[in-house]
Amino acid sequence: MRYAGLKLNDATNCDQGIVVSFWCQGCPHRCEGCHNPETWSYDGGLELPTDIKGQIVKAISANGVQRNFSVLGGEPLCPENAKIVLEILNSIRTAYPKIKIFLWTGYTAKDLFNSTDTTISSILDKIDILIDGKFEKKNKDFSLVLRGSSNQNIWEKDQSGKWENQTKKYDSCKF
Repeated sequence: MRYAGLKLNDATNCDQGIVVSFWCQGCPHRCEGCHNPETWSYDGGLELPTDIKGQIVKAISANGVQRNFSVLGGEPLCPENAKIVLEILNSIRTAYPKIKIFLWTGYTAKDLFNSTDTTISSILDKIDILIDGKFEKKNKDFSLVLRGSSNQNIWEKDQSGKWENQTKKYDSCKF
C-alpha cells in the first residue's frame, strides 16, 4: 500500500485551526490542471508505514495542541484507497471522537450518498465535512475556501447526522 504524504501541522486544508493532513496515492479521475498530479499513479508516492494509524493518532494531539484531520489525494474513496482510509478514520474516531474530519473526493456527494458500498458509507459516517466533485480547470477559482473550482461543493453533517450542502456558507468567507 502506498500514500502520497503526511503533514503534521497543516493550516491550509481546513476551515480554521490546524489539521494533520494525509494524502492518498492513486487517482482514477486525473483532472486537467490538478494541483497534485504526482498523486495519480498507484505506484508512486511512499510505502505506507505499518504504524501509520499510530503516527496520525499521536500527531493529532502532539505538543498539547488539538488538531483536526484532513484526507486528500489522489482519491481517498477509490477502491484502492478506501480500506486504509477507513482503518485510519476508525483509529482516529476511537481516540478523538469529537475532532473535525475533512475529506476531499472527485466523486459527487449524490453518487456517494447513494452508494451501496459499505466501506464508503462507513467512511461517510466517520467524517464531518466532505468536499466533492472533480477539479474543473474551466471553473478554477483559488479564492474559494476549501475548493479549487466552483463546481465543487462543501457538505457538512448537521447534529442529527444528515448531510447538508454548505457551499454558500463557505463562499461568504472568500479571501
